[in-house]
Amino acid sequence: MFIDRYFVISLLLFLVATIESIGGLWGLWSVTGEERLVILSVEGAVLVGLLANGYAIKNWVYRHSTETSHRFLAWATLASLALCICGDVVNFNLPLTYYRYGGLIKHDYLADSVFFFGPGYALFLVAACSIALSNGLKLKTLLIVLTIASLVGGASFISMHLPNTGLHVSMITGSYAILITLVGASGLMLFIALRKSTARLALWFVASGLVLATIADGVIGQFWIYGYNGEGYYPIAKYINWSLYIASQCMLIHLARIAVWHKNGVYTQAT
Repeated sequence: MFIDRYFVISLLLFLVATIESIGGLWGLWSVTGEERLVILSVEGAVLVGLLANGYAIKNWVYRHSTETSHRFLAWATLASLALCICGDVVNFNLPLTYYRYGGLIKHDYLADSVFFFGPGYALFLVAACSIALSNGLKLKTLLIVLTIASLVGGASFISMHLPNTGLHVSMITGSYAILITLVGASGLMLFIALRKSTARLALWFVASGLVLATIADGVIGQFWIYGYNGEGYYPIAKYINWSLYIASQCMLIHLARIAVWHKNGVYTQAT
């Protein structure tokens, strides 16, 4: 069934991240205070747990399918997660340096994390689109949805971008705003292609993760990078983003399992 130990681990990791975020929002602790190293250690542990669960899910796919496409999806999903975790480490801003690329955007180190998040989410996008196309989604429909999503992403970036932002930060955050919107749109395409699947519950779960990834990064762009005239609503934006981001990753690591379950017509018994 869908609710197995891999799902339970994802749920537990999400709960830990959410408790940390709520505690920060309520002022019980602060990532900017003396507890900074403790909080970052907890976040690091969550990421390690997420990676371990992702690796276990890759092994699950290998046990339950010999199809090359399924195994490719398993590795692509794991690689995506690993790249995103590297981006998380950059976002921790361990050296506590700000205004790296100019005097306007305080948290411009977030742009550097795109060098990891970009290819990471691009792999998630490719995986979701490949599943959708292999299950009946027309290429024309995919291109139309991606085009509309690109326009929406571009408009979103324009709405939050601040004049006089450096070229480096503008180019990176602008291109990433489009990419992450495409990732959210791929969730819609995945649902359209597999809407009649017997694995509908799992489909909703993973497709929601793709959409949630877009929302999580929207919080970063609107409120952490460009918010408050470049100062950023920090650490409030970080707490909100952290819970949303971990929730999305806990969902996305099950992406390859969708293809296996749909192919088998039932939920494969977890072993």
